[in-house]
Amino acid sequence: MKITMIALGSTGDVRPYMLLGRELRRRGHDITIASFASFQSMVEDAGLRFQPLAGDVVAIMANLMKPGAKGVSYLWQVEKSIRDIAPAVLEDLTRACADADAMLCTYFGSLYYSIAEKYRIPCIQTHYYPMDPNDITPISSAPGQKWGKAWNKASYRLGYMLIGVLEKRYLTQWRRDNGMTLRKIQTKPNYRVGGHTVPVIYAMSPLVFPRPKAWDEHIHLTGFWYDETPCDWTPPQDLADFMAAGEPPIYIGFGSMVSGNMNKTFTTVLRAVRAAKVRAVISMGWGGSIGVHSSKRVYIADYVPHDWLFPRVSAVVHHGGAGTTAAGLRAGKPTLVVPFGGDQPFWGNRVYALGCGPKPIARDRLTVQRLTQGLVHLTTNRKYQVAAQELAERMRLEGGVIRAADLVEQEIARWKQGVP
Repeated sequence: MKITMIALGSTGDVRPYMLLGRELRRRGHDITIASFASFQSMVEDAGLRFQPLAGDVVAIMANLMKPGAKGVSYLWQVEKSIRDIAPAVLEDLTRACADADAMLCTYFGSLYYSIAEKYRIPCIQTHYYPMDPNDITPISSAPGQKWGKAWNKASYRLGYMLIGVLEKRYLTQWRRDNGMTLRKIQTKPNYRVGGHTVPVIYAMSPLVFPRPKAWDEHIHLTGFWYDETPCDWTPPQDLADFMAAGEPPIYIGFGSMVSGNMNKTFTTVLRAVRAAKVRAVISMGWGGSIGVHSSKRVYIADYVPHDWLFPRVSAVVHHGGAGTTAAGLRAGKPTLVVPFGGDQPFWGNRVYALGCGPKPIARDRLTVQRLTQGLVHLTTNRKYQVAAQELAERMRLEGGVIRAADLVEQEIARWKQGVP
């Protein structure tokens, strides 16, 4: 069976599809991942087909994660990011799914459902953070993480209405050109496509986010998706020497975050590391370089695989992406989240609520003093370590990728059997 998996996003969107795609390929399916061109080598190295999509992922992420981009302002940034590339992306997505028997998609409104409707193929929605109404947390990128249950529910109605306005603007002509009736603006997810209900698979652990009772049966939580194969990576000698030269360091990195003044952010990090008197491996990620070299206390890295590094550090500090949060918790490490935007505040608050780390520090409130205090709490409060290790032991039993692959096969079969 030919399956196209669409990931319009950063590494945190693409890598889970590589893991799921690899398992589906092992079962005999032909897998293509459609994403931004910069991910081509990474996907093909995993043995999967790749279909490039228009757009510069670095520029898009810089727009989406600008300081203060929340709620309506966040959606404005979304529109600014897609305004010029929307026609080309639609064309690329249409081409990527032309010969597919089924499609999987990360979140981008109901854009993908229109393509599934055009080709009359099964469509499965995947999420890495809550996007279905609940009273536990507001919709991603909404302000007011602690405004209460009423706001949490209301945020989804408002969010989907605004998302629907954007979709109407960019999909109306495309649907007309393809002989489709227009999808109405709604205040909740519209999972109906061609007489079927779109199955939803969350790559999230119910141990970290308990499944809301109000969710329908077509919504599944599988557990996080991890790479279960041993990490085959040899560190450079200077990193190996650094790791062996003292107590296990902490990890600090912000992955694909490139918005705002990243030099200022990393300068703050370096000063806080010195003030807290901790050892640290600092991963620059997409954030570039600040012209600082490694020292006895700090190792500056471009990239180190989390699967190799996290089991070897004492704690982790990061932006709160879903994948990085999952990797840190799976390794049983106390975690401090510095959220930039999007779903990251949600993950920071979940880590704190689970007792696995201090309160998150929003990137736009990050100071040397606040981060220094956070690092001290992170590394000296044994309760964080105990809670993280206990959670990790339970999470290792979930088998998220296997469970997700089972669901993909089951749901595609149900769709093709005519189950509504």
